[in-house]
Formats: sequence, structure tokens, C-alpha cells
Amino acid sequence: MLPLDERLETGHVRLSFYFNMATTGVVSDAVNVDKETDEIMVETSNEVEPQQTILCLEILPMVRDAQGQHGLRHGDYQRYRQYCQRRLRRLYKTLNFQHGSRNTFKAKKITQELLKDVKYLHIPLMDAERAWSHAMELKLLANTELRKKFHYIRRLRKAASHATQLEELCSGDVCDARTKLEAQAYASYMKGSVSFELQNWKEAFELFGHAQTIYEKLAGAFSEEQCSMYLQRVEEIIPNIRYCAYNLSEGTTDISDLMQLRWSASGSGTHDPVLTAKIDEVIAQTREREAAAMTEVSWCGRCVPVKNEKVRSFILHSQQCARELERADTLDSKLTLYDSLLMECKDALQAIKDELKGDTGSGKLRSQKLETQTGNMQFLHNYVTFIRLSKTIERTLLMAESMKGSLPAVLQNAAEEITVDSVKRLSKPEDLVRIYDIIMQNLSDMAEIPEIDQDLSFSKEVAAQILECKAHRCLYVAHSYFLGKKWREAMSLYNHVLILASSAITHFQEFNSLVQVISSLQELLSQAQGFKCSAYASCILENEDVSDEVADISLNEKPLSKRLEYYFSDYSLTTKKPQVTSFPPDFNPVPCKPLFFDLALNQVKFPSLAHRVEEKKSGGLAGYFKGWLWGSGP
Repeated sequence: MLPLDERLETGHVRLSFYFNMATTGVVSDAVNVDKETDEIMVETSNEVEPQQTILCLEILPMVRDAQGQHGLRHGDYQRYRQYCQRRLRRLYKTLNFQHGSRNTFKAKKITQELLKDVKYLHIPLMDAERAWSHAMELKLLANTELRKKFHYIRRLRKAASHATQLEELCSGDVCDARTKLEAQAYASYMKGSVSFELQNWKEAFELFGHAQTIYEKLAGAFSEEQCSMYLQRVEEIIPNIRYCAYNLSEGTTDISDLMQLRWSASGSGTHDPVLTAKIDEVIAQTREREAAAMTEVSWCGRCVPVKNEKVRSFILHSQQCARELERADTLDSKLTLYDSLLMECKDALQAIKDELKGDTGSGKLRSQKLETQTGNMQFLHNYVTFIRLSKTIERTLLMAESMKGSLPAVLQNAAEEITVDSVKRLSKPEDLVRIYDIIMQNLSDMAEIPEIDQDLSFSKEVAAQILECKAHRCLYVAHSYFLGKKWREAMSLYNHVLILASSAITHFQEFNSLVQVISSLQELLSQAQGFKCSAYASCILENEDVSDEVADISLNEKPLSKRLEYYFSDYSLTTKKPQVTSFPPDFNPVPCKPLFFDLALNQVKFPSLAHRVEEKKSGGLAGYFKGWLWGSGP
């Protein structure tokens, strides 16, 4: 049955048709037309309603775009929450889906029957994002205000509830397969975040794993841009999964795996700072547990017990520092590791000093046991000082290696290529001179430690390292003179580098384990020899000015008239413009003509020639009046 308005419209058309037929006299055909019209109406009423359109909602691209444009690029969760609130208000108004009126509130629920527009799916998504952003905002404040944690958990549960509602709405036949998968992954991630905060590690592990699987499958089904977005989401989920696995294994994970987990958690673009803090806390607890098993330290042929927890933790961290540095990729991350280790070293030294002060203030007469403890603490102080100096030297050498790559192109090796993109600022040789001054000072302080001074092999190794640093320092001093075009001083300094490097190689050859250092010194020798030859050649060219004289000799530019004494096959003479002579000719200097000044002419008196001047006489009446009126002439 057709609706009322369509039936009225059809009846109006039929009546107008009959009227036209009657006026034209063709009434017999009206009955047949009426039958045809009734058949068309029956067929129209029996037609199936058109198929409903399939809705498609790209949840993760939409969320990423909104987060990047409204504050989360800078970690401003409050701004993003306010955007979600404004977006919800606009959706309610556009869809005419207000909850009641101004004075009364009557909540409306989105059902499958309402899903005729994809904007209805935006409402639970924005509700979930608003609750999640509010939870993240409270999460940052929960570290200082403990009451914020309960509010944070409630908002996170609310976000998971809205995400579950979105998953239920997308599970029908109205949405396509991609929307269903994205809704499932989004809901699993939200529910996994709630379980993670409630420390339900098994449930969180399963939910995060479900979300990871879906996002990995989606990454392989789309273009490169969207694939990178899904893979980035997977990288954010992996640290949470590994942390849950660590807690499920009851802390049996190795400290190296924890450090790798920590770097993966902090290396992603949008890492969770609270998760990083939790991993740091677990790493500290694991170190304390491993440090409790370490009871003594062996160094320089002496074994000393370690009782202080800070000292044990620092020694353990210093032993694991090499593996952590291998995982760090950038220079800044390596420097951060060294800085944190040196801060722990400072605390350990202060703890040892406090114990030494407590032992020395016990009176004048001390027992033999107390003296032994004081000796052990002094030995520990020297050992920690040695570690501090060695790690400081490693950190400074790391900075020196990074600065060597940013020297001017003239001082680069032939095998190295310098690029503008990789170097932000060119370094000066004077900067590296100061770096090696610091290293030499640290090595000198290390040589003054009593245990090293008494150990002959150790002291020889430190002396060889000092010679190596002197050679490097002298090389960069010579580089500074080389850039200043002071060739004589640079040659003499390069020659001194050769002497120092040869002496250092002789010292290092006693130690078979330092083959890499010897090879680097041999490279230094070849480099210094090359720059010495370059400075010598530059000095010769500067003194003789050979380059300027050679540049002036050019037979092709001289015309034929100026090279008659030389035979030269000049094919330009047979052309239309032979170079026979220079035209216009060059100006040649000539002597000036002498000038004579006749000074006697001013004193000569010439005779009067007035009598030779002819007199003009005027006659007649005109002459008479002229003489009377104007006077007579001369």
C-alpha cells in the first residue's frame, strides 16, 4: 500500500488525465489507461524496500587525526577532552538527539534501528575518547595526589564502557568488516588499560594481545600510510604486553630484558610516562635483589666485602652499563645513561664518606677490627672513584668521537664523507683540544689512586693512555695552526705527533689485549704524516709564489707581434680574426715637453705706436651736430 501523499498525488494525476481525454473526445481509451495505471500501482506496492547502506567508520585514523590536531601532540589532555566535549555537543544538535529539554533530562540510547547515519557511531567514540583523555589527565596528577587515582580509574572504566557500546553497535549487519575489527581492537585496548591499572595481569595480557593481533592484520591490508599508523599502535601495545608477561612470570625476567623493555617503552612516539616509571621501579627492585646476592668486590688482587646497599647497587649498575650502551642507538641516549650512572656514583661516594666519618669519630683508641673496616671502606672509596673516572673518560671520548665527525672538510679523512644534514654545527680543533685536556686530567687523577700506583702493570697502562691522549691533543693543536695557514708551526707539531704516537705504540705493545688501540694509533700516525706533507707543500708554494708565475704564462693569449722569437703553431692566424697585434694599442708612457717661462717680459716697455694709427675724419652737417651733441671722438 502506498503512503497517503503518494496516493493523493496519483489520484490527482488520474483525474487530470480523464479531463484531458474528455475534452479531446477520446474517452474510449480511458478505461484501458486506468487498468494500466492500476497494474503499475500494484507492482509499486509489491516492490521490496531499497537495501540499507553499509556504514564504514575508520576508528584509529579518525582518533589519531583528532588527537594530533587538538593537543596530544604536546601531551595536553585537557585540550583534547574539551574538544571531545564540543564535538559531542555538535553531534547531538546535528542529529537532533538531545537528551530531554532544558529543564528535564531523559537519556536516549543508540540502537541498531537508529544507525542510518555514520555520525551515530561517532557519539560513543567521542564519549570514550572524552573519558579516556580525562583519565590520562588525572593519571599525571595521581603521582602527587593519591585521591586522584580513584577518579582516574572510574573515568578509565567509563571509557571502556563506551568502547564496549561502540563494539556492540558495530557488530550488526549495518557496518562493514573493517569497522567491526577496528571496534573490537579499540574496545580490547580500552578494557586492557583498565585491567592493567587494576593489576589484573592475565586479563590485561589477553586483551592487549587481542588488540595487537587485530592491528597487525589491519596493517597488512591497507596502504603504506595507514599501515604505518597501525604498526605504530602495535609498538605502543608491545611494552604493555611485555610488562604483563614480566609480572605473570613473577619477576624472573633478566635485567637486560627489562632494560630492553624500558627502551622500547620510551622509544615510541607517544610513550606512556607512567609505564616508563613503573618499568624503572621494577628495574630498581631487580637491581636491589641482584645486589643483595653480591657480598664482595675483587679489584687489584684484593677482595673486600660490600655492605652498603647504595654501593652494591652502583657497582652492579656499572657492570651492566656496557650492555645498556649497546642497546642505546643515539648519542643523547648514551649520554643520558652515563649521566644517570655518574649521579649514582656520587651518591655511593657520599654514602662511603658518611660511613668513614662515623668510624673515625669513635674515640682515640680504635680496635683492630675497626681499623680493618676503615681500610675496607677506604679501598671501596678508591674503587668507586676509579669507576667514576673511567666512566667520565668514556663519556668524554664519546663526545670527542661525535665532534670529530663535524670538523671542517679540510681536516676530514679521505675515506670519510661529511654531510650537512648529519652535522648541525661545525666543530673547531680547539674544542677537541679542551676535550683531551679533560681526559688527561682524569687519567692523571686515576694514576694517583694508591692501588693503581702500587700496581706496576696498571700504572704502565695508564701512562700509555696519557701518551695516546697527548698525541691526539697535539694533532688537533696542529690542525688549528694548519687552518690558520701557519705552515712551519703545523709541520713541527705534526712531527711531534709522530713521536708521541710511536712512543704510545711501544708502550701498548706490552699489553696483548689492546690490539684495537694500537691500530687506532697507527691510523693516527698515517694521518699526521699526510697532514705534515700537506703543510710542507703549502709552505713551499707560499714562499716561491710558483702558482702565480705559472698562471701568468700563456702563449695562446699573446698576439703574434709579442712572440716573434718563439715558434708556435697558432691556427687562429688562418681564421678571419687572426690575433696579430693588440688593438687598440696599449698606451706607452712618454716624457713631457719642457716648458719655458719668460719672466723678463713683464719688465719690458714697448714703444708707443699711436702715430701709426690712422685717424678717421667726419665731415658735413652730421659731423657738426655729432660733435656738438655727443662730443668729438678721439
